[in-house]
Amino acid sequence: MAGPRDAERAAVLKSPVPLADTDSASAASDNGGAGAESEAAQPSLAGIAPGLPLMPEDEAGKSAFEPFATLPAATLKPRTESDKLNALALTKLSAKEYPAAVDALRRVLNFNLDSPAAHGNLALALWRSKCEPQAEVHCRRAIALNAKYIPAYRMLAELLRLRNAPDAIACYRRLLALDPDNFMAHNNVGLLLGKLGRRSEADAAFKRALDLKPGNPEIRFNQLMTRRQEFELAEAIECCRQSLKERPSSPDVLTNLAVVLQQAGRHEEALAEYERAISIDPDHLGARFNLSLLLLLRADFARGWREYEHRWHLLEVNKPKFAQPEWQGENLDGKTILLHSEQGFGDSIQCLRYVHQVAARGGRVVLRLERPLVRLAASLPGHIVITPTNARPPAFDVWCPLLSLPRILGTRPDSIPSAVPYLGARPVIVERWQRRLAILPGLKIGLVWGGSPQHVNDFRRSIELQRLKPLLEIVGVSWVSLQVGPRTADLAALPVGTMTDLSAELSDFAETAGAILNLDLVIAVDTAVAHLAGALASPAWIMLPFSPDWRWLLERGDSPWYRTLRLYRQKTPGDWDDVVARLTTDLAERVAAHARDAAQHA
Repeated sequence: MAGPRDAERAAVLKSPVPLADTDSASAASDNGGAGAESEAAQPSLAGIAPGLPLMPEDEAGKSAFEPFATLPAATLKPRTESDKLNALALTKLSAKEYPAAVDALRRVLNFNLDSPAAHGNLALALWRSKCEPQAEVHCRRAIALNAKYIPAYRMLAELLRLRNAPDAIACYRRLLALDPDNFMAHNNVGLLLGKLGRRSEADAAFKRALDLKPGNPEIRFNQLMTRRQEFELAEAIECCRQSLKERPSSPDVLTNLAVVLQQAGRHEEALAEYERAISIDPDHLGARFNLSLLLLLRADFARGWREYEHRWHLLEVNKPKFAQPEWQGENLDGKTILLHSEQGFGDSIQCLRYVHQVAARGGRVVLRLERPLVRLAASLPGHIVITPTNARPPAFDVWCPLLSLPRILGTRPDSIPSAVPYLGARPVIVERWQRRLAILPGLKIGLVWGGSPQHVNDFRRSIELQRLKPLLEIVGVSWVSLQVGPRTADLAALPVGTMTDLSAELSDFAETAGAILNLDLVIAVDTAVAHLAGALASPAWIMLPFSPDWRWLLERGDSPWYRTLRLYRQKTPGDWDDVVARLTTDLAERVAAHARDAAQHA
């Protein structure tokens, strides 16, 4: 007779739950144009409120643990034994004696191999025992036995959500088709939709959850986090305070509170809440990773770089699985080291400054980058082998992620390698762009108003093109669009001749570099072009949100990472109008000075 462990070892289990949510496929990547910024790359990691999921215990009267269906009279003895074991398991679960509960429920399953409830109860005990893969097997088996067995769907949806599985949304939708008034499911699928950037769908899910559970502070908090209105931060903070009255020791609530306090500029309070969450759960990844971003933002590099290593444990981060050891800063003594890109293009550009320091440790450097960066990185000095990420790397002895180099090389605020330029473009590319742009009169200014839509904070860092109208109306400027991807469609709303669109010609970052080196100025939001201009030592003015990315630090108009950048920060959350007004004033003065110089040399 087959036992429960045989089911766990099965390679394939029939399941009515689809393995992919086709609706989410379109959100997985954005290749909206030929430009470098639109090529596939992992988005940069950023601080974001992870949201407040609701778990089965939040649903009164809907415990996942259920009694078994009535068994035939002929099996009265097994039925009696099953009831006793089931009661024992429930007692052990209540006492948090999870291994004993699992053992009792495995014995129950031996009497009831075709009982959905038996598989469902065992799944719950395995989940509580942190045996999630086995729990998922038994959830799927319960559903295979009864395609309408709601408790198994409820557990399976949570298991899939917690591991960021692509079929989690599909499972929630199946659950809601069977149980449409399940406010927990509406809330949690909203979190997943928000994570994919599908904000309107997420907002609708939270609205339905609030209709079913009016006044719930966790659901309202999640809804607020899907919206663009920065003035709602105060209400979001209050929602977390209300939730803490019910759950004063919840590291999830404390972490979300800390994130919104940070977004509101209340950094000391945010730091205290992160520390409080970690004191309760030292392994809470959301608290530790978001803490690292706040520490780096505050220029506490010594601790910040260490905490930043917690990024590798985040579900959305896939660490390369190389057999070779990670480099920890030792002398290379002729060994080959592979430096591997991670996160966004801007992150890689920022950390390419460290390549020469690694090479100075006496080794051979292999640089593995996304293809749009390969020709740009070829401008680095020294004998460096560069290979795209979609190609098999050459043999190497040790490896290191690019964003771990600041920690390994001991970067402090006063020791940032700030010599620029450290990147360039081939002369033939620069000369071709010089011919292309020479016909433009006046000051030649490149503009980027939007980053990757996949970035979790893109709605805060990007700006609508129409809000830049005061800049675009300044006489004496030839505007050049360095924008690529779907936001190039915004140009259609401008009067003909307002801006020269280069998007079709920016096939990689080497081309973008060639264009920038023939411009007088770049004005951009926080995106890869900002890093590229800085690495090229080209002048650039960068528009930053009130709560910026960690690398821009706080309360300064310059950047220790890039000497030629000037930073224009929001003074209050969401206020781009003030930023644009200051840019307009400064640019008008720059244009006037340029005109005076031209007149003197006429």
